This record gives sequence, C-alpha cells and structure tokens, in this order.
Amino acid sequence: MNDLIRQGFSAMATLLHLDSSPRVGSVSRQISGEFAEAWRKANPEGSYIYRDLAVGPVPHVDNAQIEVMHRLEKEGVRDLAAARDAAVTPQEQASWAITWPLIEELLAADTILLGVPMYNFSVPSTFKAWFDRVLIAPLIADPATGQGPLSGRKVVVASARGGAYGPGTPRHDCDHQEPYLRAALGMVGLADDLTFLHAELTKSAHVPRLAQFKEAAASSYQRALEGARTHAVS
Repeated sequence: MNDLIRQGFSAMATLLHLDSSPRVGSVSRQISGEFAEAWRKANPEGSYIYRDLAVGPVPHVDNAQIEVMHRLEKEGVRDLAAARDAAVTPQEQASWAITWPLIEELLAADTILLGVPMYNFSVPSTFKAWFDRVLIAPLIADPATGQGPLSGRKVVVASARGGAYGPGTPRHDCDHQEPYLRAALGMVGLADDLTFLHAELTKSAHVPRLAQFKEAAASSYQRALEGARTHAVS
C-alpha cells in the first residue's frame, strides 16, 4: 500500500484523491493537484487519502471476486458489515482483501477527487479496474430512492482531453468519458453532486495539425484550474 498516503485524519472532512494518468506532470494530475492543494489549505485539520492508480495499479476483477459479488446479489445482501465477511474460500479472501480497503476509503470520504484523462474516447483501464473492484451490490443505490451508502458525497472529476468534445463540437458524440462516469458513478449514488473540470485540446501542445488551437487549449486549462480552486472551497 505504498501508493496510499494518509495525513491528518479528522472526522471533520476527508478527501479521497485518485489519479489515473501514467504520465508524470499530466494535465489531469495538475488539475487534481490544484484542487487537492486548495482543499487541504481550506481543511487543515481534515483527512487526506491519496491513491495513485498508475504507480500502484489495482488488479483487475478476478473470478474469486465475481463469485463473492454473485453470492451477495443472489442472497440480497445489502449490509456492508455482512459483505465485509462474505469471502469464503482462500482465493475469495485473497481477492476480497484487495477490494475491501478500496471500499473503506470511499466510505471514509465526504469529498472524492478523480483525476481521469480521456483515453481513446473513454477512461484509462487503471481507473476502470479500480471502479470494477468497488462496485459491489451493497453500494448500489436503491432504484426506488436513488440513495445508497455513498450518497451525499461531493465528487469532482479532473479531466484532460486531447481534442474538443464539448456540446456543439464535431466529436461530441465520441465522448464516452463523461457519459460513462455519470452513469457509473450514478449507480452508487455519487452523481448528485458531480462536477467535471475538463481541460481540452491538450494535444495542441505537441501535434502540429492542432497547433492552431493552442490558445483555446490554454483558456480551457485555465478555466479548469480556476474551477478546481473554486470547487475545493465551496
């Protein structure tokens, strides 16, 4: 767990900060870092949990975890305390030992910061592996009420996209990053207070045919940084 940093635990406020870009100094890391710095200044007594999914990737879901998840669904288990001890075989227990600390981090946080760049129109596999681990039946929001154990948390996505994918752009229909995240996070009650901070056209910095968009990219980046500082203290 050397990818996990814990500082200044307090019941007052807890930030869970995940990064998933493998590139050191990436734009998504810069935006998420700006948010984290502003949040920590505003919450000096708060708790900060950091997980770098590129440096310490979470193993993909395996057969053992699927067996546990199927059993929870079949038995209708909604109680988290019961789910904690749901693994039976040694293989299940080994897999569940990877999953459960990730779930505890989510439950401990009241603010969740996700550094998620767009990769091939969607999200990095490192992020998907993490989310597949934590999406267990007891965390899924009740379809009737939309509420679940994670409801009420603030979620901010620090995003970087090589092109432009906003409404009205030619590639808007190719954006499978934000719609996926809205749907996936909504399953576990994390879409009620969800903010996206997109920095677009980042490839204009090194792709010659996109050089004409450098100014637009700089403006998008600055808006994302300003949004990070604002949302960190609001």
